[in-house]
Amino acid sequence: MPWKLYKYILNKFVSTFAAAIGVFTVLFLIDQASRQVQQLAPLASSVRDFFLSFLLLAPPLLAYTIPLAFLISMIWTLEQMKQERELLAIMASGIAPLRLLTPFIAFSVLTFVMAYVVTGYVGPASFRHYNTRLVNMARQSFINDLKPGALFDGIQGTLLLVGGFDRNSGRIDGLVMIRSDLGEAETGEIIIAQRGEIQPPSAESNDLILKMENGTIHPVASAGNEYRSGSFDSLVSRIQSQTPRTNLRAKEYLMGASNEDLRSWSGETDNETNRRLAAMYAVEVNRRLAFPLTVLLYPFVVFPAAVSSGRHGKITAFTGSLLLFLMNFLLFSVGSRLAYQGMIPAALGAWFPVIFLVLAGLAVFPIFTAIQLRGTRASGVNRP
Repeated sequence: MPWKLYKYILNKFVSTFAAAIGVFTVLFLIDQASRQVQQLAPLASSVRDFFLSFLLLAPPLLAYTIPLAFLISMIWTLEQMKQERELLAIMASGIAPLRLLTPFIAFSVLTFVMAYVVTGYVGPASFRHYNTRLVNMARQSFINDLKPGALFDGIQGTLLLVGGFDRNSGRIDGLVMIRSDLGEAETGEIIIAQRGEIQPPSAESNDLILKMENGTIHPVASAGNEYRSGSFDSLVSRIQSQTPRTNLRAKEYLMGASNEDLRSWSGETDNETNRRLAAMYAVEVNRRLAFPLTVLLYPFVVFPAAVSSGRHGKITAFTGSLLLFLMNFLLFSVGSRLAYQGMIPAALGAWFPVIFLVLAGLAVFPIFTAIQLRGTRASGVNRP
């Protein structure tokens, strides 16, 4: 067994693989920065707070950069060995090209496990933590701007005036709330309360909750014959944060949902809206297995094409690997859209890239293997 040869190939491959993960993760983070800076910057209390929150987006991106890095590293390594005539020397020494596939298959298994753990568990957990930090930063931003004795206009359609405010506990001593966002039926209302409390967002919502105690409600309306006010012992007002989401299962929370939650949500199909959402959840939970699985199939498509073709240069190898990855991503996008529309089963939509690679492997690898075996018998060399 040419263990020294396998070790040599893996050394070349692993160094490229590690560099590719780093480079592509940074590039993807830069792309995310342009999208997230408007959301994070107004809420972050410091540069450190901004970057700590932003770096939580790195693990979810690894779900894409790990398979891409494996694909590029394999093609790059084989192309480098071809340019330096190492492949020619290896085959001339009597080692069959198929045996060179062994280290790539072994590393693809390791990479699959790594990608699956990141995609299914580490990435969603990191995204949940990112969402939690985001809503906590929104709450803290609200609290920092709320000052006793000064009108606070950070809530759309609402003015708030507090007498005393404890930032640590959220307790308020005396408050006046003027609301003008009640719709066309009423022009607004004034709420006066002796005490209040600001509660943090819950798991079900990122809205701030303002609890008020011992107060009165006075309508602000045009002059008329009747004026009705009311009193309350306890009143709860929901204040939408500066980073609104429709609900827990919106797009941003979809990436942070656990596999168990996704499976549970995908079973809710009692109406048309839930059926469409269920398809989205089913596609996501299937994607978390299908995307890592593509790594196991890459060697059976890439190796025959790389070994059988001539020398094309590293730029061509790099471009080819990117095109193959983008093809997989495009197939996933098309499949998921079809699944959302109910045109195909949700699981099938997520597995489009895997089906494509399986078909490509069946079209390429058996022919390559047959050619290699015929060449071995014709040469009369006993090669395993």
